[in-house]
Amino acid sequence: MATEAAPEPLEDHLAGLIADPEAILAAGIWDDTVVGYGWARRIVRLDGSPIARIEELFVTPEARSVGVGESLFDSLMQWARDQELVAIDAFVLPGHREAKNFFETFKMTAHALIVHTRLDQNQDS
Repeated sequence: MATEAAPEPLEDHLAGLIADPEAILAAGIWDDTVVGYGWARRIVRLDGSPIARIEELFVTPEARSVGVGESLFDSLMQWARDQELVAIDAFVLPGHREAKNFFETFKMTAHALIVHTRLDQNQDS
């Protein structure tokens, strides 16, 4: 989270997403309450192909069984198609089986793992 979380203040980050023509911000609403959100942006891979990168997609635990996450994903996917992007990807934290399973329902598969070790602590512990 120290390298992937949105920068504070979050309001400034969200305003930037709304103003960015190469990004989308979507809210998931249930019973007139925001219970989820997701955002993605257009990036260009080294081979020159443009893709959508889902930077964050979150639904409150209470709303995870009513289709809010699926609706948010569908909105991000439709935006990517409208932008004529060639693919969509997302970042999932290791061990977050629920998130991995969610994305797999959309036929998304893991393509990379980021491995990490701290250098400021004893390596034997």
